[in-house]
Amino acid sequence: MSVLKTQLQSKKLMFAVILFLASIVFVATGQADFSQWAEFVKWVFGIYAAGNVGEHVSNKGINIPAPGSEEEIV
Repeated sequence: MSVLKTQLQSKKLMFAVILFLASIVFVATGQADFSQWAEFVKWVFGIYAAGNVGEHVSNKGINIPAPGSEEEIV
């Protein structure tokens, strides 16, 4: 439950959800059609995912095992 609470406090996720809801409003009021909605949602959540990956990589770094170590993937 604490993981869900942490996710709901994420600024990036909140912004993505707000944009998603705004896009639904645009479709419901006839200011956008489905293809525009789909393209917008694809970009919003794509940018959200890329931002999340970038944040985690910058916080933890990339673990590349040394050659010859036990962790090396063959």
